[in-house]
Amino acid sequence: MEFNIFDRNITKNSMQEKDVSKQQVIYLVKMIAFFWLITKLWSYKTWVSDRLYPVIPPLDILKNIPEFWHQILFGLSLLSLLIIICFKENRGVLITLILSELLSCALDTVRWQPWEYMYLCFVLIVIINFYKPKNILLLSHLFLVSIYLFSGIHKMNRGFLSEVWLNMVLVNFLGLSMEFILKYKLFFAGLFIPIVEVILAMLLLVSKSKKTISYFLMFMHFTILIFIGPFGLKYNSVIWPWNLAMIFILMIVYLKPINSLDKKVFVYHWYWMVLWFVMPLFSFFGSWYQYFSFSLYSGKGNCMYICVSDKEMELSPYFTPDKNNFCTGLNCIDLQNWALEEIKSAPIPEIEIYNKIGLYLKHKYKSSHVKIILYDLQNQKSIEL
Repeated sequence: MEFNIFDRNITKNSMQEKDVSKQQVIYLVKMIAFFWLITKLWSYKTWVSDRLYPVIPPLDILKNIPEFWHQILFGLSLLSLLIIICFKENRGVLITLILSELLSCALDTVRWQPWEYMYLCFVLIVIINFYKPKNILLLSHLFLVSIYLFSGIHKMNRGFLSEVWLNMVLVNFLGLSMEFILKYKLFFAGLFIPIVEVILAMLLLVSKSKKTISYFLMFMHFTILIFIGPFGLKYNSVIWPWNLAMIFILMIVYLKPINSLDKKVFVYHWYWMVLWFVMPLFSFFGSWYQYFSFSLYSGKGNCMYICVSDKEMELSPYFTPDKNNFCTGLNCIDLQNWALEEIKSAPIPEIEIYNKIGLYLKHKYKSSHVKIILYDLQNQKSIEL
């Protein structure tokens, strides 16, 4: 009799834990849908083809797809997100959302944003493990570890120190002079940022106090919002809601203790482990996309400058007002600034996509009126495409 009571108590506790996990997943999905919706509305020109910024599909066969297909997929995505936010969880709606997003991303590579990739992974986790909330939370935890781990590792380079730490943080944000920076040897102090990010990622994986570690990561995102947000540099506004989303994701995933990891997790979910922990390693050799490895504000990769004659006045709203060493005698467009201004999304920093953009611009405008320059941030060398 006593054994039966004890057994029933275990079953009851197990059911209660499952209910809590299920509720966490519901909050997680609705919160992701909410911030995803805000981001897509803010960057709506990323998701349509009626714009000046080039539409570059991954395959030539997908060129010249009519504008209404972009609009239909965009509308279907927004509708799915609204249904997810307002109504009870439904696997079919989640699948519809994923399909609309994947088809839309197949029409234009600029949609392959890191936040888009992250949201897609989270929703796919939920779809595959729809009736296993504990699995969803466990995999979400491992995905977060991967995000912070590789984000930190990618920042461990001189490009991050010079482009992000020195120029953006010390000079533009804090307003420090070069004399002050050199006097107090602040340049290499920037390495503290990626080192801390990697340490927090490892602690998130192995520490028993994951909730405490999550507080430090929340603070990091809050700091980023201060740095690039409306009260800071007012830069790259499309990732403001993403940083807010990360704070809520951390809050929800680590609301309750995460189940301990065992070999079965890595065996049963090997495909996620390959995607999150193996494939990003190839990004260090140029064989995997930087954004799919969360190489964000790392100071790595190339910048693209478009030198244009005065005859192409259609592009004049995006001319750089300051003189530029790359475009002597011609107007200069920084592709990054053009993208952030018109479509509210950053260019995908991959050579193959830059080449396609260059070919598109030379085809659309006269080749004699356009010159394309790639500048490598790390070795500070430039080449003409």
